[in-house]
Amino acid sequence: MLTDYRNWLESELKLLGNASHHAYSFGQANMAKRAIDRLDEELARNLYVPLDRAAARRMLTALEALGQQSTALPPELEALRDAVMAALDEVHEDSSL
Repeated sequence: MLTDYRNWLESELKLLGNASHHAYSFGQANMAKRAIDRLDEELARNLYVPLDRAAARRMLTALEALGQQSTALPPELEALRDAVMAALDEVHEDSSL
């Protein structure tokens, strides 16, 4: 999905580059270039694992169940649980706007 988005941005940049004599196109091309640079930077730092919301909720439930069965989750699983919970909260907040 992110690769498709990056490819779309690249195609928009090429299209806008062909019409660079218009000030609007120049501004749009600059925005597309900044978006590509920011996306590349983000992808270099992070690993994205596509999960649908239902799978993320099931994973969160399983991690919480593991935490209740033992005295503590390993820090890596706690971090994963917190990241999934934050992502689900963010999606919920965005959908309520």
